[in-house]
Amino acid sequence: MTKAWDWNTPRPTGNLSLGKILKNIALAYPNKQMIDATTGTVRTYREMNERVNRIANGLLASGCKMGDYITVLTRWSLETQEMYFACARAGFVMIPVSYRLLPKEIENMMRYVGSKVIVFEQKFAGLVSPISLDLKKYVIGGAGEGDGLIPFEDLFRSEPTEPQIEIQDATPVTLGFTSGTTGTPKVFLRTHYANFNNHLGYALMFDMTYRDIGLTAIPPLTGVTWNAGLMLARADSIVMDFDPIKLLETIQKYQVTIVYLVPAMYKALLDVPNLKDYDLSSLRAVASVGSFLPLPVLEGIREAINPNVYDAYGLQEAGSLSVIKPDMKVLKPSSVGPPVPMQEIKIVDSRDVELPQGQIGEVSVKTADGAGEYWDNPEKNKESFKNGWFLTGDLGKLDEDGYLYIVGRKKDMIVSGGYNVYATDVEDIILGNPDVEDCAVIGLPDEKWGEKVTAVVKFKQGRALSDSELMTYCKERMSTYKVPKSVFFIEAIPRTLSGKAMKFKLIEQFKETNLN
Repeated sequence: MTKAWDWNTPRPTGNLSLGKILKNIALAYPNKQMIDATTGTVRTYREMNERVNRIANGLLASGCKMGDYITVLTRWSLETQEMYFACARAGFVMIPVSYRLLPKEIENMMRYVGSKVIVFEQKFAGLVSPISLDLKKYVIGGAGEGDGLIPFEDLFRSEPTEPQIEIQDATPVTLGFTSGTTGTPKVFLRTHYANFNNHLGYALMFDMTYRDIGLTAIPPLTGVTWNAGLMLARADSIVMDFDPIKLLETIQKYQVTIVYLVPAMYKALLDVPNLKDYDLSSLRAVASVGSFLPLPVLEGIREAINPNVYDAYGLQEAGSLSVIKPDMKVLKPSSVGPPVPMQEIKIVDSRDVELPQGQIGEVSVKTADGAGEYWDNPEKNKESFKNGWFLTGDLGKLDEDGYLYIVGRKKDMIVSGGYNVYATDVEDIILGNPDVEDCAVIGLPDEKWGEKVTAVVKFKQGRALSDSELMTYCKERMSTYKVPKSVFFIEAIPRTLSGKAMKFKLIEQFKETNLN
Protein backbone atom coordinates (compact mmCIF):
# COMPACT_ATOMS: atom_id res chain seq x y z
CA MET A 1 0.00 0.00 0.00
CA THR A 2 1.36 3.40 -0.99
CA LYS A 3 2.08 5.65 1.94
CA ALA A 4 0.19 8.95 1.90
CA TRP A 5 2.37 12.05 1.71
CA ASP A 6 2.60 14.07 4.90
CA TRP A 7 1.90 17.60 3.69
CA ASN A 8 3.20 18.96 6.99
CA THR A 9 6.73 17.76 6.21
CA PRO A 10 9.12 20.74 6.64
CA ARG A 11 10.28 22.40 3.45
CA PRO A 12 13.97 22.16 2.48
CA THR A 13 16.36 24.50 4.25
CA GLY A 14 17.27 27.78 2.62
CA ASN A 15 15.43 30.74 1.14
CA LEU A 16 15.49 32.65 -2.14
CA SER A 17 17.79 35.33 -0.75
CA LEU A 18 18.84 37.64 -3.58
CA GLY A 19 22.19 38.43 -2.04
CA LYS A 20 23.34 34.93 -3.02
CA ILE A 21 23.23 35.87 -6.71
CA LEU A 22 26.17 38.28 -6.47
CA LYS A 23 27.94 36.20 -3.81
CA ASN A 24 27.96 33.08 -5.96
CA ILE A 25 29.07 34.68 -9.21
CA ALA A 26 31.88 36.34 -7.21
CA LEU A 27 32.93 32.81 -6.21
CA ALA A 28 32.47 31.21 -9.64
CA TYR A 29 33.84 34.02 -11.85
CA PRO A 30 35.46 36.60 -9.54
CA ASN A 31 37.16 38.48 -12.37
CA LYS A 32 34.14 38.85 -14.62
CA GLN A 33 33.02 42.46 -14.74
CA MET A 34 30.26 44.99 -14.52
CA ILE A 35 31.07 48.13 -16.48
CA ASP A 36 29.56 51.61 -16.47
CA ALA A 37 30.11 52.68 -20.07
CA THR A 38 29.05 56.27 -19.32
CA THR A 39 31.79 56.91 -16.75
CA GLY A 40 34.25 54.19 -17.73
CA THR A 41 34.11 52.64 -14.24
CA VAL A 42 34.91 48.91 -14.19
CA ARG A 43 34.49 46.56 -11.22
CA THR A 44 34.89 42.83 -10.93
CA TYR A 45 32.13 40.85 -9.31
CA ARG A 46 34.53 40.07 -6.44
CA GLU A 47 35.01 43.81 -5.84
CA MET A 48 31.28 44.46 -6.05
CA ASN A 49 30.50 41.68 -3.60
CA GLU A 50 32.88 43.17 -1.01
CA ARG A 51 31.52 46.68 -1.57
CA VAL A 52 27.94 45.43 -1.16
CA ASN A 53 28.82 43.90 2.20
CA ARG A 54 30.46 47.12 3.36
CA ILE A 55 27.46 49.24 2.25
CA ALA A 56 25.01 46.93 4.02
CA ASN A 57 27.08 46.84 7.21
CA GLY A 58 27.62 50.58 7.09
CA LEU A 59 23.90 51.31 6.86
CA LEU A 60 23.16 48.84 9.66
CA ALA A 61 25.82 50.48 11.85
CA SER A 62 24.28 53.90 11.16
CA GLY A 63 21.01 52.79 12.74
CA CYS A 64 19.12 51.43 9.73
CA LYS A 65 17.29 48.22 10.52
CA MET A 66 15.65 45.39 8.65
CA GLY A 67 12.46 46.58 6.95
CA ASP A 68 13.58 50.20 6.57
CA TYR A 69 12.90 51.93 3.25
CA ILE A 70 16.04 53.21 1.50
CA THR A 71 15.40 55.70 -1.30
CA VAL A 72 17.94 55.57 -4.14
CA LEU A 73 18.25 58.46 -6.61
CA THR A 74 20.90 57.66 -9.22
CA ARG A 75 21.47 57.45 -12.91
CA TRP A 76 21.93 53.86 -14.13
CA SER A 77 25.27 53.13 -12.50
CA LEU A 78 27.25 50.42 -10.72
CA GLU A 79 26.18 51.99 -7.43
CA THR A 80 22.54 51.38 -8.37
CA GLN A 81 23.18 47.64 -8.66
CA GLU A 82 25.28 47.65 -5.49
CA MET A 83 22.51 49.38 -3.53
CA TYR A 84 20.05 46.75 -4.73
CA PHE A 85 22.15 43.89 -3.41
CA ALA A 86 23.09 45.78 -0.23
CA CYS A 87 19.39 46.24 0.56
CA ALA A 88 18.81 42.57 -0.23
CA ARG A 89 21.61 41.48 2.13
CA ALA A 90 20.54 43.69 5.04
CA GLY A 91 16.77 43.23 4.70
CA PHE A 92 16.13 46.83 3.62
CA VAL A 93 13.53 47.80 1.02
CA MET A 94 15.00 49.76 -1.89
CA ILE A 95 12.91 52.50 -3.51
CA PRO A 96 14.49 53.50 -6.85
CA VAL A 97 13.21 56.94 -7.86
CA SER A 98 13.67 58.75 -11.15
CA TYR A 99 15.76 61.88 -11.49
CA ARG A 100 13.06 63.16 -13.83
CA LEU A 101 10.75 63.72 -10.86
CA LEU A 102 10.34 67.03 -9.07
CA PRO A 103 11.64 67.40 -5.49
CA LYS A 104 8.07 67.58 -4.19
CA GLU A 105 7.17 64.33 -5.96
CA ILE A 106 10.18 62.58 -4.45
CA GLU A 107 9.30 63.98 -1.03
CA ASN A 108 5.70 62.78 -1.34
CA MET A 109 6.86 59.26 -2.22
CA MET A 110 9.25 59.17 0.74
CA ARG A 111 6.68 60.59 3.13
CA TYR A 112 4.06 58.11 1.91
CA VAL A 113 6.18 55.07 2.80
CA GLY A 114 8.09 56.58 5.71
CA SER A 115 11.55 56.51 4.11
CA LYS A 116 14.17 58.20 6.32
CA VAL A 117 17.29 57.52 4.23
CA ILE A 118 18.24 58.65 0.73
CA VAL A 119 21.32 57.66 -1.28
CA PHE A 120 21.88 59.93 -4.26
CA GLU A 121 24.47 61.13 -6.74
CA GLN A 122 26.04 64.54 -6.24
CA LYS A 123 24.65 65.73 -9.59
CA PHE A 124 21.11 65.35 -8.17
CA ALA A 125 21.73 67.40 -5.03
CA GLY A 126 19.37 70.05 -6.39
CA LEU A 127 16.51 67.53 -6.27
CA VAL A 128 17.30 66.49 -2.70
CA SER A 129 18.03 69.80 -0.98
CA PRO A 130 14.41 71.12 -1.17
CA ILE A 131 13.04 67.96 0.54
CA SER A 132 11.81 69.02 3.96
CA LEU A 133 11.87 65.58 5.61
CA ASP A 134 14.31 64.73 8.39
CA LEU A 135 16.64 62.41 6.47
CA LYS A 136 20.00 60.72 6.46
CA LYS A 137 21.50 61.78 3.14
CA TYR A 138 24.33 59.75 1.61
CA VAL A 139 25.88 61.47 -1.38
CA ILE A 140 27.74 59.49 -4.06
CA GLY A 141 30.70 61.36 -5.51
CA GLY A 142 30.46 64.30 -3.14
CA ALA A 143 32.41 65.54 -0.13
CA GLY A 144 29.33 65.58 2.05
CA GLU A 145 29.73 69.16 3.18
CA GLY A 146 26.68 71.13 4.23
CA ASP A 147 22.98 70.28 4.51
CA GLY A 148 23.81 67.25 6.65
CA LEU A 149 25.24 65.27 3.73
CA ILE A 150 27.22 62.10 4.48
CA PRO A 151 29.81 60.89 1.95
CA PHE A 152 28.74 57.54 0.50
CA GLU A 153 32.37 56.46 0.84
CA ASP A 154 32.02 56.58 4.65
CA LEU A 155 30.05 53.33 4.42
CA PHE A 156 33.13 51.52 3.13
CA ARG A 157 34.84 51.77 6.50
CA SER A 158 32.62 48.90 7.60
CA GLU A 159 33.53 45.21 7.56
CA PRO A 160 33.52 43.32 4.23
CA THR A 161 31.89 40.26 5.79
CA GLU A 162 28.34 39.33 4.87
CA PRO A 163 25.80 40.73 7.37
CA GLN A 164 24.07 38.10 9.50
CA ILE A 165 20.49 38.95 8.63
CA GLU A 166 17.90 36.18 8.25
CA ILE A 167 16.18 36.67 4.90
CA GLN A 168 12.96 34.79 4.11
CA ASP A 169 11.24 34.25 0.75
CA ALA A 170 8.58 36.76 1.79
CA THR A 171 11.03 39.45 2.95
CA PRO A 172 10.31 42.66 0.97
CA VAL A 173 13.18 43.98 -1.13
CA THR A 174 11.87 46.64 -3.52
CA LEU A 175 9.00 49.10 -3.52
CA GLY A 176 8.07 50.58 -6.86
CA PHE A 177 5.67 53.00 -8.44
CA THR A 178 4.02 52.04 -11.73
CA SER A 179 4.85 54.15 -14.75
CA GLY A 180 1.49 55.91 -14.62
CA THR A 181 0.72 55.96 -18.36
CA THR A 182 -2.97 56.51 -17.61
CA GLY A 183 -2.70 58.76 -14.55
CA THR A 184 -1.67 58.40 -10.92
CA PRO A 185 1.04 55.76 -10.32
CA LYS A 186 0.26 52.78 -8.07
CA VAL A 187 2.58 51.44 -5.39
CA PHE A 188 3.68 47.80 -5.29
CA LEU A 189 5.93 45.89 -2.91
CA ARG A 190 8.05 42.98 -4.18
CA THR A 191 9.69 40.20 -2.19
CA HIS A 192 12.89 38.18 -2.53
CA TYR A 193 10.75 35.30 -3.82
CA ALA A 194 9.06 37.41 -6.52
CA ASN A 195 12.25 39.12 -7.67
CA PHE A 196 14.29 35.91 -7.73
CA ASN A 197 11.70 34.28 -9.99
CA ASN A 198 11.82 37.33 -12.24
CA HIS A 199 15.64 37.33 -12.40
CA LEU A 200 15.72 33.63 -13.21
CA GLY A 201 13.02 34.20 -15.81
CA TYR A 202 15.23 36.74 -17.57
CA ALA A 203 18.12 34.30 -17.79
CA LEU A 204 15.80 31.72 -19.36
CA MET A 205 13.81 34.12 -21.54
CA PHE A 206 16.85 35.54 -23.30
CA ASP A 207 18.94 32.34 -23.37
CA MET A 208 21.74 33.96 -21.36
CA THR A 209 25.02 32.07 -20.88
CA TYR A 210 28.42 32.70 -19.29
CA ARG A 211 29.68 33.67 -22.76
CA ASP A 212 27.37 36.68 -22.95
CA ILE A 213 28.31 40.32 -22.55
CA GLY A 214 24.98 42.02 -21.92
CA LEU A 215 24.25 45.73 -22.30
CA THR A 216 21.29 47.78 -21.15
CA ALA A 217 20.37 51.45 -20.84
CA ILE A 218 16.91 50.79 -19.37
CA PRO A 219 15.78 52.47 -16.08
CA PRO A 220 17.15 50.94 -12.86
CA LEU A 221 14.16 48.97 -11.51
CA THR A 222 13.93 46.93 -14.71
CA GLY A 223 17.66 47.16 -15.32
CA VAL A 224 18.64 45.48 -12.04
CA THR A 225 16.47 42.52 -13.04
CA TRP A 226 18.25 42.22 -16.38
CA ASN A 227 21.65 42.41 -14.69
CA ALA A 228 20.69 39.89 -12.02
CA GLY A 229 19.66 37.54 -14.84
CA LEU A 230 23.08 37.99 -16.43
CA MET A 231 24.72 37.24 -13.08
CA LEU A 232 22.68 34.06 -12.69
CA ALA A 233 23.97 33.05 -16.14
CA ARG A 234 27.55 33.99 -15.10
CA ALA A 235 27.81 36.69 -17.78
CA ASP A 236 29.52 40.09 -17.96
CA SER A 237 27.31 43.16 -17.70
CA ILE A 238 27.44 46.72 -19.06
CA VAL A 239 25.17 49.60 -18.02
CA MET A 240 24.99 53.13 -19.36
CA ASP A 241 22.89 56.23 -19.88
CA PHE A 242 21.15 56.04 -23.23
CA ASP A 243 22.88 57.88 -26.03
CA PRO A 244 22.58 56.35 -29.52
CA ILE A 245 26.13 57.08 -30.66
CA LYS A 246 27.72 56.11 -27.34
CA LEU A 247 25.71 52.89 -27.24
CA LEU A 248 26.82 51.86 -30.73
CA GLU A 249 30.43 52.65 -29.80
CA THR A 250 30.05 50.54 -26.64
CA ILE A 251 28.75 47.51 -28.56
CA GLN A 252 31.73 47.79 -30.87
CA LYS A 253 34.32 48.40 -28.12
CA TYR A 254 33.29 45.64 -25.72
CA GLN A 255 32.04 43.10 -28.30
CA VAL A 256 28.57 43.05 -26.72
CA THR A 257 26.56 39.92 -27.50
CA ILE A 258 23.04 41.02 -26.50
CA VAL A 259 21.39 44.38 -25.82
CA TYR A 260 18.19 45.11 -23.90
CA LEU A 261 16.32 48.30 -24.80
CA VAL A 262 12.83 49.73 -25.22
CA PRO A 263 11.39 50.29 -28.74
CA ALA A 264 11.93 54.08 -28.61
CA MET A 265 15.66 53.47 -28.05
CA TYR A 266 15.86 51.12 -31.03
CA LYS A 267 14.08 53.76 -33.10
CA ALA A 268 16.74 56.27 -32.08
CA LEU A 269 19.51 53.85 -33.10
CA LEU A 270 17.90 53.33 -36.50
CA ASP A 271 17.86 57.11 -37.01
CA VAL A 272 21.66 57.38 -36.62
CA PRO A 273 22.77 58.47 -40.14
CA ASN A 274 25.96 56.39 -40.27
CA LEU A 275 24.60 53.34 -38.43
CA LYS A 276 26.17 51.00 -40.98
CA ASP A 277 29.64 52.30 -40.11
CA TYR A 278 29.55 50.61 -36.68
CA ASP A 279 30.70 47.02 -36.26
CA LEU A 280 27.79 45.21 -34.58
CA SER A 281 28.87 41.74 -35.66
CA SER A 282 29.45 40.59 -32.05
CA LEU A 283 25.71 40.71 -31.36
CA ARG A 284 23.94 37.35 -31.23
CA ALA A 285 20.56 39.02 -30.58
CA VAL A 286 18.68 42.08 -29.34
CA ALA A 287 15.84 42.18 -26.81
CA SER A 288 12.91 44.59 -26.71
CA VAL A 289 10.73 45.25 -23.68
CA GLY A 290 8.63 47.97 -22.08
CA SER A 291 6.10 48.75 -24.79
CA PHE A 292 4.69 47.61 -28.13
CA LEU A 293 7.38 47.00 -30.78
CA PRO A 294 6.05 48.54 -34.01
CA LEU A 295 6.54 46.43 -37.11
CA PRO A 296 8.50 49.16 -38.98
CA VAL A 297 10.95 49.32 -36.06
CA LEU A 298 11.19 45.51 -35.94
CA GLU A 299 11.98 45.39 -39.65
CA GLY A 300 14.58 48.14 -39.24
CA ILE A 301 16.28 46.28 -36.37
CA ARG A 302 16.50 43.09 -38.41
CA GLU A 303 17.93 44.86 -41.42
CA ALA A 304 20.37 47.27 -39.78
CA ILE A 305 21.24 45.92 -36.29
CA ASN A 306 20.64 42.18 -35.89
CA PRO A 307 18.11 39.72 -37.36
CA ASN A 308 17.56 37.88 -34.06
CA VAL A 309 14.95 39.74 -32.01
CA TYR A 310 13.46 38.78 -28.64
CA ASP A 311 10.23 40.61 -27.80
CA ALA A 312 9.00 40.42 -24.20
CA TYR A 313 5.89 41.50 -22.33
CA GLY A 314 5.51 42.18 -18.65
CA LEU A 315 4.50 44.70 -16.02
CA GLN A 316 6.58 46.14 -13.20
CA GLU A 317 4.11 44.88 -10.60
CA ALA A 318 3.44 41.52 -12.30
CA GLY A 319 6.91 40.59 -13.52
CA SER A 320 7.82 38.96 -16.83
CA LEU A 321 4.81 37.35 -18.47
CA SER A 322 5.67 36.27 -22.01
CA VAL A 323 8.52 36.30 -24.51
CA ILE A 324 8.82 35.40 -28.15
CA LYS A 325 12.20 34.16 -29.24
CA PRO A 326 13.88 35.04 -32.55
CA ASP A 327 12.85 31.93 -34.50
CA MET A 328 9.14 32.38 -33.74
CA LYS A 329 9.27 36.19 -34.08
CA VAL A 330 9.93 35.58 -37.77
CA LEU A 331 6.70 33.55 -38.07
CA LYS A 332 4.61 35.69 -35.69
CA PRO A 333 6.05 39.21 -35.92
CA SER A 334 3.20 40.89 -34.01
CA SER A 335 3.20 38.45 -31.10
CA VAL A 336 4.95 38.75 -27.72
CA GLY A 337 5.02 34.98 -27.40
CA PRO A 338 3.71 32.27 -25.10
CA PRO A 339 3.90 32.54 -21.29
CA VAL A 340 7.36 32.35 -19.74
CA PRO A 341 8.00 29.37 -17.41
CA MET A 342 5.71 29.23 -14.37
CA GLN A 343 3.22 31.81 -15.70
CA GLU A 344 -0.35 31.41 -16.93
CA ILE A 345 -2.22 33.73 -19.27
CA LYS A 346 -5.87 33.88 -20.27
CA ILE A 347 -8.08 36.48 -21.96
CA VAL A 348 -11.27 37.56 -20.20
CA ASP A 349 -14.26 39.78 -20.91
CA SER A 350 -15.66 42.54 -18.69
CA ARG A 351 -17.39 39.90 -16.50
CA ASP A 352 -14.12 38.02 -15.99
CA VAL A 353 -15.28 35.16 -18.24
CA GLU A 354 -12.52 33.49 -20.27
CA LEU A 355 -12.72 34.16 -24.00
CA PRO A 356 -11.89 31.70 -26.80
CA GLN A 357 -8.79 32.03 -28.96
CA GLY A 358 -8.72 34.97 -31.34
CA GLN A 359 -11.09 37.15 -29.33
CA ILE A 360 -9.82 40.40 -27.83
CA GLY A 361 -10.24 40.96 -24.11
CA GLU A 362 -8.26 41.85 -21.01
CA VAL A 363 -5.03 39.96 -20.36
CA SER A 364 -5.30 38.09 -17.05
CA VAL A 365 -2.33 36.30 -15.50
CA LYS A 366 -1.20 34.01 -12.70
CA THR A 367 2.40 34.80 -11.88
CA ALA A 368 5.06 33.85 -9.37
CA ASP A 369 7.06 36.94 -10.36
CA GLY A 370 4.76 39.70 -9.22
CA ALA A 371 3.52 41.63 -6.24
CA GLY A 372 0.60 40.09 -4.35
CA GLU A 373 -1.25 43.38 -4.18
CA TYR A 374 -0.98 47.12 -4.58
CA TRP A 375 0.26 48.73 -1.41
CA ASP A 376 -2.38 50.43 0.74
CA ASN A 377 -4.87 50.54 -2.16
CA PRO A 378 -7.87 48.26 -1.40
CA GLU A 379 -9.99 49.74 -4.20
CA LYS A 380 -7.38 48.98 -6.87
CA ASN A 381 -6.72 45.54 -5.35
CA LYS A 382 -10.40 44.67 -5.61
CA GLU A 383 -10.40 45.75 -9.24
CA SER A 384 -7.15 44.03 -10.25
CA PHE A 385 -6.92 40.77 -8.23
CA LYS A 386 -9.74 38.27 -8.81
CA ASN A 387 -9.88 34.58 -7.90
CA GLY A 388 -6.11 34.26 -7.82
CA TRP A 389 -5.63 36.02 -11.17
CA PHE A 390 -4.24 39.50 -11.85
CA LEU A 391 -6.00 41.71 -14.40
CA THR A 392 -3.28 43.61 -16.24
CA GLY A 393 -5.34 46.39 -17.79
CA ASP A 394 -3.93 45.41 -21.18
CA LEU A 395 -6.03 44.23 -24.11
CA GLY A 396 -4.88 41.23 -26.07
CA LYS A 397 -5.73 37.94 -27.70
CA LEU A 398 -4.30 34.41 -27.88
CA ASP A 399 -3.85 32.56 -31.16
CA GLU A 400 -4.33 28.84 -31.80
CA ASP A 401 -0.82 28.13 -30.49
CA GLY A 402 -1.31 30.05 -27.24
CA TYR A 403 0.83 32.99 -28.37
CA LEU A 404 -0.15 36.39 -26.98
CA TYR A 405 -0.82 39.54 -29.00
CA ILE A 406 -1.12 42.89 -27.19
CA VAL A 407 -3.40 45.43 -28.86
CA GLY A 408 -3.18 48.21 -26.27
CA ARG A 409 -4.18 49.35 -22.81
CA LYS A 410 -7.81 48.86 -21.83
CA LYS A 411 -8.08 52.64 -21.52
CA ASP A 412 -6.39 52.98 -24.93
CA MET A 413 -9.27 51.39 -26.80
CA ILE A 414 -11.13 54.11 -28.67
CA VAL A 415 -14.85 53.62 -29.35
CA SER A 416 -15.52 55.74 -32.43
CA GLY A 417 -18.90 55.62 -34.14
CA GLY A 418 -19.62 52.27 -32.48
CA TYR A 419 -16.38 50.67 -33.70
CA ASN A 420 -13.52 49.60 -31.45
CA VAL A 421 -10.24 51.12 -32.57
CA TYR A 422 -7.02 49.85 -30.99
CA ALA A 423 -4.43 52.60 -30.80
CA THR A 424 -1.49 50.31 -31.59
CA ASP A 425 -3.04 49.33 -34.95
CA VAL A 426 -3.07 52.96 -36.05
CA GLU A 427 0.32 53.79 -34.52
CA ASP A 428 1.91 50.87 -36.33
CA ILE A 429 0.82 52.27 -39.70
CA ILE A 430 1.78 55.88 -38.97
CA LEU A 431 5.24 54.89 -37.73
CA GLY A 432 5.80 53.26 -41.11
CA ASN A 433 5.76 56.69 -42.75
CA PRO A 434 9.35 57.70 -43.56
CA ASP A 435 8.74 61.27 -42.35
CA VAL A 436 7.48 60.25 -38.89
CA GLU A 437 9.82 59.79 -35.92
CA ASP A 438 7.26 59.13 -33.16
CA CYS A 439 3.52 58.84 -32.75
CA ALA A 440 0.81 58.28 -30.16
CA VAL A 441 -2.88 57.73 -30.94
CA ILE A 442 -5.52 58.87 -28.45
CA GLY A 443 -9.29 59.26 -28.27
CA LEU A 444 -10.74 62.73 -27.71
CA PRO A 445 -14.39 63.48 -26.86
CA ASP A 446 -16.58 64.13 -29.91
CA GLU A 447 -20.34 64.82 -30.20
CA LYS A 448 -20.68 62.92 -33.47
CA TRP A 449 -18.34 59.97 -32.97
CA GLY A 450 -18.36 59.64 -29.19
CA GLU A 451 -14.58 59.49 -29.33
CA LYS A 452 -12.50 60.84 -32.15
CA VAL A 453 -9.40 58.94 -33.28
CA THR A 454 -6.60 61.46 -32.93
CA ALA A 455 -2.94 61.13 -33.93
CA VAL A 456 -0.20 63.07 -32.14
CA VAL A 457 2.90 63.02 -34.33
CA LYS A 458 6.54 64.03 -34.12
CA PHE A 459 8.34 64.39 -37.47
CA LYS A 460 11.95 63.51 -38.20
CA GLN A 461 14.26 66.50 -38.29
CA GLY A 462 13.87 68.49 -41.49
CA ARG A 463 10.72 66.63 -42.57
CA ALA A 464 7.04 67.47 -42.40
CA LEU A 465 3.60 66.52 -43.70
CA SER A 466 0.29 68.33 -43.58
CA ASP A 467 -2.52 66.72 -41.60
CA SER A 468 -4.39 65.98 -44.84
CA GLU A 469 -1.31 64.26 -46.33
CA LEU A 470 -0.97 62.09 -43.23
CA MET A 471 -4.67 61.20 -43.31
CA THR A 472 -4.38 60.24 -46.99
CA TYR A 473 -1.42 58.02 -46.11
CA CYS A 474 -3.57 56.33 -43.46
CA LYS A 475 -6.63 55.92 -45.72
CA GLU A 476 -4.51 53.95 -48.18
CA ARG A 477 -3.42 51.51 -45.48
CA MET A 478 -6.25 51.00 -42.96
CA SER A 479 -10.01 50.74 -42.62
CA THR A 480 -11.83 54.05 -42.86
CA TYR A 481 -13.13 53.96 -39.27
CA LYS A 482 -9.54 53.74 -37.97
CA VAL A 483 -8.24 56.75 -39.89
CA PRO A 484 -7.44 59.69 -37.56
CA LYS A 485 -9.99 62.46 -37.78
CA SER A 486 -7.59 64.94 -36.20
CA VAL A 487 -3.82 65.23 -36.25
CA PHE A 488 -1.66 67.27 -33.89
CA PHE A 489 2.05 67.86 -34.36
CA ILE A 490 4.35 67.97 -31.35
CA GLU A 491 8.08 68.36 -30.59
CA ALA A 492 8.23 65.28 -28.35
CA ILE A 493 5.83 62.56 -27.20
CA PRO A 494 5.91 62.44 -23.37
CA ARG A 495 7.08 58.98 -22.36
CA THR A 496 7.89 57.13 -19.17
CA LEU A 497 11.42 55.87 -18.50
CA SER A 498 10.30 52.48 -19.84
CA GLY A 499 9.27 54.09 -23.13
CA LYS A 500 5.48 54.04 -22.78
CA ALA A 501 3.57 57.06 -24.06
CA MET A 502 1.93 59.07 -21.27
CA LYS A 503 -1.34 59.43 -23.13
CA PHE A 504 -3.25 61.02 -20.26
CA LYS A 505 -0.95 64.05 -20.66
CA LEU A 506 -1.69 64.23 -24.39
CA ILE A 507 -5.44 64.00 -23.76
CA GLU A 508 -5.19 66.86 -21.26
CA GLN A 509 -3.05 68.90 -23.64
CA PHE A 510 -5.28 68.56 -26.69
CA LYS A 511 -8.72 68.18 -25.11
CA GLU A 512 -9.43 71.91 -25.09
CA THR A 513 -8.01 72.39 -28.60
CA ASN A 514 -10.31 69.63 -29.79
CA LEU A 515 -13.38 71.40 -28.40
CA ASN A 516 -12.58 74.71 -30.06
